[in-house]
Amino acid sequence: MTISLEPAGPAHRLYLSQLALYLRHSRQILAAWDLYSDRHSDPETFQPYDEDAYGLRQQKRDADTLSAFGRVYYHADELVHVAERQLAQLSPTDRTRRYAWQVRELRDATQRLYAVHDDWRAVRAALPESARPGTKAYEEPLAESYAEAWSYLDQWAIHGQALFAVAALAQRQSTAPALTLPPTAPVHTAGAIPSRVRR
Repeated sequence: MTISLEPAGPAHRLYLSQLALYLRHSRQILAAWDLYSDRHSDPETFQPYDEDAYGLRQQKRDADTLSAFGRVYYHADELVHVAERQLAQLSPTDRTRRYAWQVRELRDATQRLYAVHDDWRAVRAALPESARPGTKAYEEPLAESYAEAWSYLDQWAIHGQALFAVAALAQRQSTAPALTLPPTAPVHTAGAIPSRVRR
């Protein structure tokens, strides 16, 4: 795969803005899910009061999260690749090492998301013609695919902010003024001693 995304270029900024939308929406989706889960589960056993209703609400969470990730999905590998390039140009510190770990987590999550999508396409291709959207034969494997993808989408929600931090550090380094060295002091040789101090 060839990736030609230019760091800090217009496309890179666009993809980061799409990621920012996902991070905001995913937080809202997760907050709504946490509220539902708290209200519809036993506070001691954490078991849902109604497993069927709980499962359907969980499927909605998964589908909504994947939908929010939509535009980011097609450029996720490019965003990770650019962050890796930017990190390679930064001086190693505790902070950049932490970002590097987060970017590796994002790369792994992205690869697994793409694998889940490929698996779903294979499953969908093998479905009978009668299994159309809206039918149980179609919706059940689709929900399973969404459920499998959710944990990797959650990794993006957790670590995605690191891409903005890396981009900001790289931008700061690229615009920092060059360090200028003071002029070298002249070196006096024995033959250059002023005549007034000669004896």
